[in-house]
Amino acid sequence: MLKSLPVQLVLCVILAFFTAGFMDVSWVSFFYSLSCALKDFLMMVLPFVIISYMSSAILSLEQKAPMLIVSILVMVCLSNLAAVFTSYGVSLIALPFVTSGKMVDLAATKDLIAPLFSIPFPQVLEPKWAMITGLIYGLTFSLYPHKKANDLVLKMRDLVTKILQKTFIPLLPVYVFGFVLKMQIEGNLSVLFQTCGQVILLMIGVILGYILLLYTIAANFSPKKLVGYLRNIFPAALTGFTTMSSAATMPLTLTATEENMGDKNFTQLIIPATVNIHLLGDALGIPILGLATLQLSGLPLPDLTSFAVFAGFFCLAKFSTAGIPGGGILVLLPTLQTHLGLSAEMIGFVTTLYILQDCIFTSSNVVGNGGFALLMHRFMKLIRLVKPQPVDACQELTV
Repeated sequence: MLKSLPVQLVLCVILAFFTAGFMDVSWVSFFYSLSCALKDFLMMVLPFVIISYMSSAILSLEQKAPMLIVSILVMVCLSNLAAVFTSYGVSLIALPFVTSGKMVDLAATKDLIAPLFSIPFPQVLEPKWAMITGLIYGLTFSLYPHKKANDLVLKMRDLVTKILQKTFIPLLPVYVFGFVLKMQIEGNLSVLFQTCGQVILLMIGVILGYILLLYTIAANFSPKKLVGYLRNIFPAALTGFTTMSSAATMPLTLTATEENMGDKNFTQLIIPATVNIHLLGDALGIPILGLATLQLSGLPLPDLTSFAVFAGFFCLAKFSTAGIPGGGILVLLPTLQTHLGLSAEMIGFVTTLYILQDCIFTSSNVVGNGGFALLMHRFMKLIRLVKPQPVDACQELTV
């Protein structure tokens, strides 16, 4: 049980809460320095994570037909964007009530504890340029296949995954501990966690409502068909909740979506192609967590233009989600910091909340992807990239 990452994070938060008052400031600064060093290490590795995962995700589509590839990528982006902006709209309405009278000013207290040291990890490429590089690389060699180019990006992906699994992920509790300890010393941690329950309930409500609407539309507003869809996808949702892995849940997602769609070939294309890039739970939940942290910290919510920039980079970053614990949030840290305005302490707090709820995010990602596949199938038939046919017939894909 102690090997479970969420359990380790809970213990770190509890330890920081109870030991902060007895710890010398120099020790707090030391642990905070470790957290900052780990964050800088992650920022050094992340561009390679983004390039390799984004490229391999696009390359996995192979040459299924150029228009089909483009349509899937465009619809994934639009779906993620719609979810992110839904979170923004709900946050504008609900967060002022949820956070009323519970604000702490992290911006004003950020200099009370300073790091004792820093390690100058080089950053060879900014994350936004890594996203653009990965996108161009993936699209180029998807349309013009080259085995060596494909092998190169797969080897890079395996290497950066191994680096993160052997270094950053085992030290993630240390990363969180330093930031949480600093917030507790500055008197902000208690207020933040007191409001967490309401923010999490808001987030879960938004996720459930959005996914239910998705399946209702896919079912043509038929209650009977809706119940059937949800009954079929429930085993996949439960498996995602318990395993916290969309990839491990994919066989059940494939079975459920095939039953709901009645098209085996299209199911076997759309689910594997989008399992790590179309993450509705993340797209709905992470912005709410980030915006709530801003609001609780006494900072204003971004205007529509600023948030639109964040949303664009958010959706690009989701193409590079790493298949590691907390991968959904780790690739977004530069975006949350640069385009949403979260400080290092706020990012540590959001990272902790995300990983503690990883089971909820994974389950909602799995169910959301099944609903997205149903709507994509209807859209593809509408634009004649997929030909309508009986349930058990062989599916034909057209260019």
